[in-house]
Amino acid sequence: GDLDGVAGVNIYSAVHPRKLFLSNLPKLRTDPELDLRRAELERAFRKYGGPSGAVLVSVQKHSSIAFVEVASEQLADLALVQMAGKYRITKARRTKHEALMEERAKKEKEGGGGGGKESVDWD
Repeated sequence: GDLDGVAGVNIYSAVHPRKLFLSNLPKLRTDPELDLRRAELERAFRKYGGPSGAVLVSVQKHSSIAFVEVASEQLADLALVQMAGKYRITKARRTKHEALMEERAKKEKEGGGGGGKESVDWD
């Protein structure tokens, strides 16, 4: 099946521009280990968090992976190069939810908002 005609198929890239995927990390078993890993990654990637230094770190118990979302695509690319010696790191793939949210935001920016309601009342 050719998907070119399907709305939204070609709008987003499969790769998340600002989210990094770290793998081959030691598995975490306890909450304190989880907190330490989160703090370690927040510190390690702070310089890629833009002026505020804020990065979004997500880690899970019994997992050897983590995600780090940085301030911009440029900073993500820089982190890929600079942190490659310390972590096994790649760009993360977008989730379907992220792709849908992005598509919705893009539509609203392009011409949404004004006038008529799209919802139909079935009463």
